[in-house]
Amino acid sequence: MKHFKFIVLLAVIGCSPKISEHFEQNRYIRNYNIHIINDSLEIYFKSPGDIEYITDKRQLKKVLRKVKFKLKDSVLVYGKTDDPPYEYFVTFSDKFNFIYPKKLIVFDTIIHNKAICFIGNPLVKNATQTLKIDLKNIFQSLEVGKGYRKDISSVMEVVNRYANSNKFYGALNEITKYPAYHKQEEWTKFQMEFTFSSFLGNNEHYKKSLNELESKFKPNDSITNIINKEVVINSEAIEKIVDEAKKYRIIMFNENHFFPNHRILISELLPKLKDIGYTYLALEALDIKQDSLLNLENAYPTLETGFYTSEQNYGNLIRKAKALGFQFVAYENMESNKDREIGQAENLYNKTFKINPNDKVVILAGIDHILEKPTSKGKKWMATIFKEKYNIDPLTISQTHLNSYRKQFQCDYCLIDSKYFDSERLSSVDFHLLNNKNVYQDNWDSTFSYQNSSNFDVQVSLFQENEIEKLYDYHKKVPYYTAILEKGKKYNLPINKGQKIYLYTFTKNGNRIDEKIITPVNN
Repeated sequence: MKHFKFIVLLAVIGCSPKISEHFEQNRYIRNYNIHIINDSLEIYFKSPGDIEYITDKRQLKKVLRKVKFKLKDSVLVYGKTDDPPYEYFVTFSDKFNFIYPKKLIVFDTIIHNKAICFIGNPLVKNATQTLKIDLKNIFQSLEVGKGYRKDISSVMEVVNRYANSNKFYGALNEITKYPAYHKQEEWTKFQMEFTFSSFLGNNEHYKKSLNELESKFKPNDSITNIINKEVVINSEAIEKIVDEAKKYRIIMFNENHFFPNHRILISELLPKLKDIGYTYLALEALDIKQDSLLNLENAYPTLETGFYTSEQNYGNLIRKAKALGFQFVAYENMESNKDREIGQAENLYNKTFKINPNDKVVILAGIDHILEKPTSKGKKWMATIFKEKYNIDPLTISQTHLNSYRKQFQCDYCLIDSKYFDSERLSSVDFHLLNNKNVYQDNWDSTFSYQNSSNFDVQVSLFQENEIEKLYDYHKKVPYYTAILEKGKKYNLPINKGQKIYLYTFTKNGNRIDEKIITPVNN
């Protein structure tokens, strides 16, 4: 009997997939992506950042014993992700047999007489397409031999360098020139260009990115017809939102981070919402520790308040809320071991209704977080969890899910009740709002004349006197107005009367070239 057990054990060991002798030389470097480098093999490739890799040999052995297909060669790398669920293997050997079951996604190549094979296994049926795209991008990043990448760089390194800077034109210029090696990097680069150009008002860079994004959109005629028939516009839309808000304790708006005008809607509504009892303003973009600082007397937004709050319309929204007496709430989930939606819902409740049950809350969140219904796959968003767990029904208004239809309608604000839509996604909020509001605010007291006398475009930034403690404090502050001024052109720049302001201009390389103090006497 003992001999039989020994034979079985040998059989199991013999059939177990092998681990490459080079496995423990793998290095995994994380920035925006995960970069895999093996110096002993002179091999490099990178993957999306949400893939988890096994780096322990014993743990990998346990995983490989459960694999339901036969791996032909020894495994060099194993990664897995849950959204959507799939796993992939990288094998590296002298063999050239790449025949695998059809359900698997396989990319392979032979370099320097070595066979390198990327084998993707979808763990659910609907993961196949995402896996195919991801694995193709991973495979295309492969570099082997003397030219393999030892220095890891990403466009996100540029973004991180400018994370606490108001030299948005400098960031935009660097990102625009940054090389992109494949579609994934191109998309990341595009998003960052779009983001920083949106920080600079209504400029040509922003218009170009916006047109590129929206050019692929094809409207659904039935949706267009519903909007035409049921829309409420402009001042009537604002009145409708306020009337509905009277019935609720919490009102949730969403935004697309590329669209600063989504913040202007909230600024316009805040005084009216304050009048009907709303006292808290909860902002997803607010750094988790910054709400307590903003709630201090005479506080104002700084570059540390948050990344997106550095955009001028977001900064002005915070300034307006502060003047109206709103209490700020930062509710982003920072616990890595907790689902983001659950963490957001809990933070939101604990910082508002748990303290003051009778108060009312305004919230500005990212795109899908305000959906009140789970997806067909069972995913629950922050609003869904908040509603179910605390039994508080939010009024939800989406500025994003029908955003691409906005150009078909001539209105600043177009409001449509979601009850007219059959779609699960479109019926997961109470209202949809198409926002065509100009990102250049027109509610300033006055303007003053300024000419860009340089023979190149510049970024102009305007700061309020009460936010500048020292002459060169501007580099830590959020400008109340900033834009790209074209060479030689004259502009009327906005100012509120009675307060001194500081003006600075910067080149596209971030060098300061002009500084002025504009006083009430000469504005």
